[in-house]
Amino acid sequence: METSTLTRTPATFSSFRLPSYKSHEREQERLAELLAYGILDSDTEPAFDDIVRQAAELCGVPSACLSFIDENRQWVKAKTGVLLPELHRAASFCGQTIQMDGLFMVEDATVHPLFRHNPLVEQRPKVRFYAGYPIVTPNGHAIGALCVFDSRPRHLTGPQQIFLQLLAQQAMQALEVRRAQQACTAAEEAAKNQQAFLANMSHEIRTPMNGILGLSRLMRKGYLPDPQQEQLDIIISTAENLLSVINDILDFTKIELGKIDFEVLPFDVTTTVRDTARSLEVLAREKGLSLRTRFPDSAIPPVLGDPFRLRQVLLNLVTNAIKFTNTGQVEVAVEAYQEPDEPLVQLTFSVTDTGIGISFEQSEKIFRAFRQATSSTSRVYGGTGLGLSICKSLLELQGGRIWLESRPGEGSCFHFTLTYPVTDEASLLSAVPMLDPGLLPGLHVLLAEDNSVNKLLATSMLHSWDVVVDVAHDGEEALELASTKPYDLILMDIQMPRLTGIEAVAYLRNTPNPNRHAPIIALTANAMREEVESYPQQGFTAYLTKPYHEADLYRLVATHSGRTVPSATPAPTPTTAPAYNFSQLGRLAHDAEFIRKMQQLFVDTVPAQLQQLREALSQANSKAAALLTHSLKSTYGSLQMEEATQCLKQLEKSLRSPTDANLHSSLLNMLSAITERTAGAFTRQLQG
Repeated sequence: METSTLTRTPATFSSFRLPSYKSHEREQERLAELLAYGILDSDTEPAFDDIVRQAAELCGVPSACLSFIDENRQWVKAKTGVLLPELHRAASFCGQTIQMDGLFMVEDATVHPLFRHNPLVEQRPKVRFYAGYPIVTPNGHAIGALCVFDSRPRHLTGPQQIFLQLLAQQAMQALEVRRAQQACTAAEEAAKNQQAFLANMSHEIRTPMNGILGLSRLMRKGYLPDPQQEQLDIIISTAENLLSVINDILDFTKIELGKIDFEVLPFDVTTTVRDTARSLEVLAREKGLSLRTRFPDSAIPPVLGDPFRLRQVLLNLVTNAIKFTNTGQVEVAVEAYQEPDEPLVQLTFSVTDTGIGISFEQSEKIFRAFRQATSSTSRVYGGTGLGLSICKSLLELQGGRIWLESRPGEGSCFHFTLTYPVTDEASLLSAVPMLDPGLLPGLHVLLAEDNSVNKLLATSMLHSWDVVVDVAHDGEEALELASTKPYDLILMDIQMPRLTGIEAVAYLRNTPNPNRHAPIIALTANAMREEVESYPQQGFTAYLTKPYHEADLYRLVATHSGRTVPSATPAPTPTTAPAYNFSQLGRLAHDAEFIRKMQQLFVDTVPAQLQQLREALSQANSKAAALLTHSLKSTYGSLQMEEATQCLKQLEKSLRSPTDANLHSSLLNMLSAITERTAGAFTRQLQG
């Protein structure tokens, strides 16, 4: 790019000084602010070039420039017309301008006492007329000037003076925007670096944790004397606690970076709460505590939301309650409220204990990151001080809130609220099948893993299921083995020497070999969602995050090797009331005219698109069906129609693999019912 470098200063320019030149007041502050904008000696930029062109045109002069004045010089950022030399600040018209409170205008420099002997007047470009406005920062420092000039005498009219002043202010605004953009770019770069560090940290910690937990669980399946069994349980418990600390740090950082994501799945609230409590019953019994659950008399309907984040919040609160309670009980309660015919259910969860309690003053601190009730809390009870801060953020990001009622010595009660859309769709979580332990004998698997502990762990698990395993110690060896014979399935570690798992899979998918279409599961210690979600596009069939449980590996191997197929999720049936929400449109959600246009557009186009989708599926035109599905998903998503969006996600997934036509028909019928009800509601509103 061209930089705004000007011609060399003649000796007469450098030696000339204005007789009345004085150092700018608060000069050090002014120079510091000028440097903070990072504008000096920068490349040309269209925003500033446009301002200079407009100044010349509106003032009716041939030349204009935008200059910034540092300690010794006038440096020109943008110019049009006659080329100005770079001047010593004390010899420049603009150097004089920054000492003024407003317009500085010289109608005829040849008769002006300060400028008649100025080299710019006596020599080329022989300036006769000059008018300039200072560029003033929000802090009141004049750091430069926008000026127009000519080789013959002139006078600016009132409107022209106003135009020049406004353009000088616009130049200052452009500087502010430029600085904000640079700060944003720097922040994004820092966030990327932080994310890369987290990914590496996650890998370096999770890889050995996978070995510790996996091998310990395998050892626990065999016979051990009681003292060794107890020691092994301590190892597992300690490793799981360490893993929870790692997960807290990763979640906190993801929240800080704005990278946290939420699933939208149908699930049963009662089952999720009950299963979470059951998983902590052993911990409660070890302290002699009673752990109870309480639900409303009427059944809570199935909802759409993120069951994993709900479980995460409950685990944190119930674990804390058990930790800070020595005698008595812990109770997890749920209350539900739903208006008649309302597609949303409002839930209030409470975790109550009979523990040590907390004062009001201390309760103000505990939801802040890295803060605990007292300085001794971490030493006595453990923890990072992140758990409650993460819970608060997770709930607020889902539109909920959390609060505490407590008194010292009388226990504590944490309340939190969440509102979910109601659905009749069957829970995907409960649809995960229990796998027959006799499914895998004779399966031939290639394991590519460079870590010796993880290699031992995976082969031990696979051998226990009578799976035949070939082991590759790096990516290149994996390619050599995969090129010689077909495998039922390949387990591929991501980070390996010589050739990464991603590079190895790219080669297998793009070159003729016996495993070009074999299912390949990524084994990764990376917990960053952005990376693991890219694996399907890079050729992986699925992924498993370390440390993984034996049951998770078994399900993936059995499912993707074709030894078992999860039972098909029944097609959802629509609720009686359409569920849509315009809040995602931001300020436009309050623009009645815009909403009417959105509603009319939905009524006019979406039913027709559904019919086109039905015809494309009946003609087995997968390309057209995929395009229509993508378009409709965007439409339903912008209206936050969760049931319809979930239907389209199932349909989109089914398009990538052979599926019974009955499933397509059921999903389309569901979509048609939702669309008809919504279109009907919109039509009534438009007619009203």
